[in-house]
Amino acid sequence: MYIKEIKIKKILPCLTDQTRIRFYAELDNEIAELLPYLNRIIKNAIYNPTIQTLSIKITDSIVALYPNREIAAGYVKDTQTLQMICDWLKQKINYVYENKDKIEPLFEQKNKLGILEVYRLLPQTNCKKCGELTCLSFAAKVVSEEKNILSCSEIFYEDYSQKRKELFKLLRSCGYLVPKNFV
Repeated sequence: MYIKEIKIKKILPCLTDQTRIRFYAELDNEIAELLPYLNRIIKNAIYNPTIQTLSIKITDSIVALYPNREIAAGYVKDTQTLQMICDWLKQKINYVYENKDKIEPLFEQKNKLGILEVYRLLPQTNCKKCGELTCLSFAAKVVSEEKNILSCSEIFYEDYSQKRKELFKLLRSCGYLVPKNFV
């Protein structure tokens, strides 16, 4: 096991919401070389290759991993969530360390997905089959990961095959989960 412990250094009130907390922690091993691998496998990670940091949205919290063993997190619900975040990070880091020969590192920052980019590639029929009133509101839910693109049945009609290919390629390039058998 590469990371055995994540030591909590400070727990403070969150700056944006006093009902939540923020924390600073320290890993028991260096992870700089693992950040591009984590960037590849964690769909909502944002890697900054210039300063070698990885930011991840975990539940509602924003967590930053630094190459010097430091972790900083904000908008954490409570200490139970803090522990869940640390356990999850340990599991992901150890997985990457043990499997890095099978993972292609991603050294670039992933593209950020925009609502209008998704909307442009949807059928734009406002059919409501996905549970949303409009395709634009569905696009917003896809970007925020409240809904999966597979909830749009219209995109699977033959008339939209080209849009579907472009949309799924875009989603994959931004780290969203789209099953490989869907084209």
